[in-house]
Amino acid sequence: MAIHDISQCTQWLDINSNLQFIANYKQWKLTSVFQPIFDKLDNVIGAEALVRITDLEGQIIQPDHFFHSKTTQEEDKQNVERLSQAIHLRNFSLSKFRDLKLFLNLLPTVGEHYATNGLNKDHLYQRLRNLHLRSDQLVMEVVESQAKDERLLQVGMNRLSVYGVNIAIDDFGSEASNQRRVEMLRPHIMKLDRSLLAEYMCGKPFRLLDGLRLAKRVGAQTVIEGIETLDEYDAMHELDIDMFQGYYLGVPEALQSKIFVEAS
Repeated sequence: MAIHDISQCTQWLDINSNLQFIANYKQWKLTSVFQPIFDKLDNVIGAEALVRITDLEGQIIQPDHFFHSKTTQEEDKQNVERLSQAIHLRNFSLSKFRDLKLFLNLLPTVGEHYATNGLNKDHLYQRLRNLHLRSDQLVMEVVESQAKDERLLQVGMNRLSVYGVNIAIDDFGSEASNQRRVEMLRPHIMKLDRSLLAEYMCGKPFRLLDGLRLAKRVGAQTVIEGIETLDEYDAMHELDIDMFQGYYLGVPEALQSKIFVEAS
């Protein structure tokens, strides 16, 4: 059964011993972790929600493998993404970060779906109000995989933007996260792939600098992803970059529920 709306996710949701929302879907268990994102002054401005997937035996399944594998049914990919968003929103709303921005990954195929159905402004606002969140706190990151129809994706993202949701291009410089998609979607935020950072550190600055120029041309803020060392941190701070993310700054981890903290 296809899940067309986050409100349909309830039957698959559960709560673990740490008062974290999880999802059990078919043979997979989904949990949330969050990686902080920082501004130039090292203030946390938000967090990217990431799903962790395990099978019935407790074996870890890498999300990239799950979402890019040709053996995973498209319906399962979309359902897992919907369920991931449902638990991410709930866990974020109960955390210390709940007044900041929440970055959520979005499959292009799900974005295309928003163009024709599956997106109701009143339902969206009501769901967020129930969690004491606002639409302008959400940053929907269109991941780098191919869309079936880029024009439909554009329409879907425009609808989200009209509702106050921020649009981001994830992993710019990788696969379909390219100049054409940026110019078509005109995102609020461009997240620059770690490969651009790595090339820059090896004396090949061109792709990273081109990405920064493109962001400025479309009026997008920038996040550099994958900062893993002090040298990379210092080098990126010398450039005109707005936000910073990576293991050197903060690792992905579960966010404790404020309810759990206050009760312990």
